[in-house]
Amino acid sequence: MTAVACTVFDGRTVAVTTGWDKTVRVWDLATGRPIGEPLTGHTNLVTAVACTVFDGRTLAVTGSRDQTVRVWDLATGRPVGQPLTGHTKSVTAVTCTELDGHTLAVTTSHDNTVRVWDLATQKAAATIPIDSPRGVAITGEGDLIVSFHSDVALYRRRPDKAGYPPHVDNPGE
Repeated sequence: MTAVACTVFDGRTVAVTTGWDKTVRVWDLATGRPIGEPLTGHTNLVTAVACTVFDGRTLAVTGSRDQTVRVWDLATGRPVGQPLTGHTKSVTAVTCTELDGHTLAVTTSHDNTVRVWDLATQKAAATIPIDSPRGVAITGEGDLIVSFHSDVALYRRRPDKAGYPPHVDNPGE
């Protein structure tokens, strides 16, 4: 297992795990048993997972060494749309949030970018150059928290650019 996220789905608390075998699995935490078949489609190690609810559906968002981000409908076990592409190296982390009425996935990559994906359009709404990002979180206000090898940085959302997509103060700009 390479990453794990928990959510409530179909009245059950579940864990969504990713693995070296290029799959995503959903587990019922009460029974310890898998729910459905493994989710397949990534072509390399799956490195990251986060869960969210969008349009009434419980979704898992995964990132991989295959440079893609995939969105999965946990009810059907099927992908939602096509893989999200744009990263040019491995995806290292993913998180999800709602901001200004938009459900977003935020990913980091070895390509030295953080990408903000709008799950409604399945397009990158913003690409933020940041050297060596490893992990990511986003606050309800749209501030980014990015981890590196041994450091963590806070990138504040620009108050003069409030709205969507999020714009952050980046010391590298």
